[in-house]
Amino acid sequence: MKARFRQSMSWLHTWTGVVFAWMLYFIFVTGSVGYFENEIDRWMKPEIMVSKGLEDSAITNIATRQLSIHGDNASQWYVSFPTSRDPFIEISWLEPENAERKTAKQWHESSLDPMTGALIRNRQTSGGEALYRLHYNLHYVPQLVGYILTSIAAMLMLIGLVTGLVIHKKIFVEFFTFRAQKGLRSWLDIHNIFSVLPLPFHLMITYSGLLLLMGITMSPVIDLRYGEGQQNHRQFYAQSQIEQKSQQIIEMLPTELSVQAALADAKRRFKSHKVSYVGVVERNTEKEHIEIWFESRSGVEFASLLEYRAIEDKVMLETSLGKAGGAASVYDFLEHLHEGLFADIYLRWIYFLSGLFGAAMVATGLMIWLKKRKAVSSTNKILTSIIERINIAMILGLPIAIASYFAGNRLLPIDFPSRAAWEMHILFITLGLCILYCGLASKKWLWQRMLCCAALVYGLLPILNALTTEHNIWLSWINSDWLMVGFDLTVLFISICFVAAFWVVRCRQEDISVKAAQ
Repeated sequence: MKARFRQSMSWLHTWTGVVFAWMLYFIFVTGSVGYFENEIDRWMKPEIMVSKGLEDSAITNIATRQLSIHGDNASQWYVSFPTSRDPFIEISWLEPENAERKTAKQWHESSLDPMTGALIRNRQTSGGEALYRLHYNLHYVPQLVGYILTSIAAMLMLIGLVTGLVIHKKIFVEFFTFRAQKGLRSWLDIHNIFSVLPLPFHLMITYSGLLLLMGITMSPVIDLRYGEGQQNHRQFYAQSQIEQKSQQIIEMLPTELSVQAALADAKRRFKSHKVSYVGVVERNTEKEHIEIWFESRSGVEFASLLEYRAIEDKVMLETSLGKAGGAASVYDFLEHLHEGLFADIYLRWIYFLSGLFGAAMVATGLMIWLKKRKAVSSTNKILTSIIERINIAMILGLPIAIASYFAGNRLLPIDFPSRAAWEMHILFITLGLCILYCGLASKKWLWQRMLCCAALVYGLLPILNALTTEHNIWLSWINSDWLMVGFDLTVLFISICFVAAFWVVRCRQEDISVKAAQ
């Protein structure tokens, strides 16, 4: 009975992993890259100038001056202050709808020169956020379809993780076991290492990912209570996300209320908090108020948002204390956990590496499945060969495509029409070309050629950066532009890793050729 149960679990583990394997690999890789979306944004906007040593009051002055010039009619203003991950000044404003000009309401944003306060014209780019969004909306497909597909993939992943725990009775013992040059056994040992070491992360990221998309996958439950349609769903979200707030009247006259006054009061009240955003919302209306946001440092941040509003002859301060409902609080907690919103640079790297381990777990699982299929004489050899080629194209083609995305940011002309969209087009065109090449080229040296290509394209990125912008590793180091330095050094290290993998695969191939000749 136990043997039959474990056999069923083994079958379930295999097929839940294989059916959506390429999508799961895509999700793990792009989701891992997304943990550094801010840092990637910095690299993809080389025109941005790093701000050093400016007081918050000085930043507010130069930002509101530009907002008054360029967004005087805007209904919302926001000033982004330099933080550890975004060490520059940025302003954004919401331009209202204009019937005469036939323009819809639109957000505008621009970086500021910290020395002169002038606007900096940044190149149009999809940036790091587009890479992050790939892991749940998949691009080119309707948003709802992307959400449903990624939810199904996450559900199968969760089943695969649970069944993997069931079929491996000595999973932690197997983690410390590696048998080199043992064919399928070696692949199983590698698969176990990539599965067990970050297992808590895999369980957390999969379960929380499912939960974050449950508003889509479980929409019939919302329909039963609130009714069908977008308007009814908005009512559900509005009620479920109600904030718990404390209110108090402060010693300030409405005539004294300004962005500078609100900022000074907030800094007095929360001296240990670093300001990240200041906003003026619903400008030129009776509901106009000023928002002060603090940089998140550790999980659910106390006093993450302050709101100052004039009410008759008094000024009221509202302090956000988190979600009013228990379910919404749990949802927020899991969202922070899933996206690493609280993580410092070290924990962010652990998230990133754990995500790549997840991608490696999926990739090695596919390798094991293919080797088992090859060992069965009745297997369709043509189909197996096609799957193997696509496997190589996805495992190595996706990293190459991401590097091409970065290269496109530097190579596309600044005034190129739909520039941001074409950066993403380049990513998928490159991935398509990798699949085409792997489908047509000789299979004997395919791994080596693709590894060589990956090493080359990542190694060229810092050179391309130096040739097309005013940045290079040395100058960025001198100017303390650590995000630029970190990006260039990271892609160089990735290139070295691909070179090492190329050498290992080549040596292994030569050994096989020698043994075959003997």
